Amino acid sequence: MSIRFRELEEKDVPKVISMFSNLSSERTEVSFVEIASMDEIKAWIKSPDTFVYVAADGDVISAVLRAKRGKGNKKHSCNLTVAVDYSFRGNSIAKELTEYALRLLKNEGIKIARAYIYSNNKSSINTILACGFSFAGNVHMHHYDEKENIYVDDLIFHKLL
Repeated sequence: MSIRFRELEEKDVPKVISMFSNLSSERTEVSFVEIASMDEIKAWIKSPDTFVYVAADGDVISAVLRAKRGKGNKKHSCNLTVAVDYSFRGNSIAKELTEYALRLLKNEGIKIARAYIYSNNKSSINTILACGFSFAGNVHMHHYDEKENIYVDDLIFHKLL
């Protein structure tokens, strides 16, 4: 496996849609599962305030990271969302892609990155902590997980770049 990190390109959009569809079918709780449109992903590529990076092994997209810059007096910050395709998990791809993206985001003038992670998503929590993020707070009982029969908090993490 020779993973390369790079910006999302328009030719990748169908593969990304397929990956998001797979995430949806496995009932992964990440905001990408709500993406239904190729046009929406193409709009990310064109937006000066959205940065999208992928982990690619040849033509295969194994992970996607989206950073959305804040608006107005919040342009110094961004919110991160990361997802790794099921068959590539456990290979530190999310950590490496996040570290790659943070270096580029700093060059774009981003001073602080944030990530919101559900409290029952232990692997994502471990990944974001391994990337040097700090726990900043939570939204208590953010939603009810019917599969686990528990309330889940939304944990907030941040990192100064």
